[in-house]
Amino acid sequence: MREILQQDILRAREILRGAIIDNPLQFSRTFSEMAGCSLYLKPECLQKNGCHKIRGAYYMLSRLSKEQRDRGICTFSAGNWAQGAAYAGSLLGVPVTVVMPEKANPKKAAATRGYGGEVILFGSDSTQLYQKAQDLAQKRGALFINPLENPDLIVGMGTLGLEILEGQPDLDAIVVPVGGGGLIAGIASAAKWKKPDVKVYGVQPSGADAMARSLAEGKAVEIERVETIADGLAVKRPNENTVKIIRKVVDGVVLVSDDEIKEAIFLLLERAKLVVEPAGAASLAAVLFGRIPELSGRKVASVISGGNIDFHLLREILASHG
Repeated sequence: MREILQQDILRAREILRGAIIDNPLQFSRTFSEMAGCSLYLKPECLQKNGCHKIRGAYYMLSRLSKEQRDRGICTFSAGNWAQGAAYAGSLLGVPVTVVMPEKANPKKAAATRGYGGEVILFGSDSTQLYQKAQDLAQKRGALFINPLENPDLIVGMGTLGLEILEGQPDLDAIVVPVGGGGLIAGIASAAKWKKPDVKVYGVQPSGADAMARSLAEGKAVEIERVETIADGLAVKRPNENTVKIIRKVVDGVVLVSDDEIKEAIFLLLERAKLVVEPAGAASLAAVLFGRIPELSGRKVASVISGGNIDFHLLREILASHG
């Protein structure tokens, strides 16, 4: 993977103007008091497609040659990347096929089809999806895109780091959900260039801690199984090159439980009036439940990465709170 350069992210921001929504930071007095810090939310749950993925998808597809666009792409996703890729493809005239798990959120699969993408349901984990998408690309002569390692995706998502610090230049830290690691790799790279002393922390579900284990081992490792409600963070093995980037620019990765994520989802709905999926709520859960003690008394931004929650899960969370 090529090095992620500052000029790459600046170029991506220009290309994305008009294609995405720049949602301003939202200061939360309530969450600040609960967490013991000055807390700002970056609500990418309000982004087009309800998720940050459109940033990387649009930028990546815009970089393809005409010949590559005509061939189309094959990729894989638990749901949010599928929607972002399909939507970006519809805007740029690129046929998109996405392999999604057999038990994928039906609404995410339907939305992907609604944006013009072809959905293939297969397997259950990222390793199986990867292999199926790669095989399809070879058979069809399409371009295979691995969303866990593509540098243009990291660059596109890195525009979030610039927006956050431009909105609040005196931030001390940014907290980001982590699955495959592309989002935090991009945000941290951009943020460290903009403000070298800003801290960037990642958050994973305890049942999907492949990145945390990889950082501890110093290399990409695969966990035996993934067990979490946060389908957007359900990655068994991160990409080796993404791990290398994160080791350079991220200050730590912490874990939260599914119950803590559920509580954060409820609080975001009740207090901030934001509908947020489990992956998007993970960063706030880490702050509210004190998983990063260094944040006490500091100015902190929590990236709320997506809002495409399964309504059955949302009903369950609401019912549990009476």
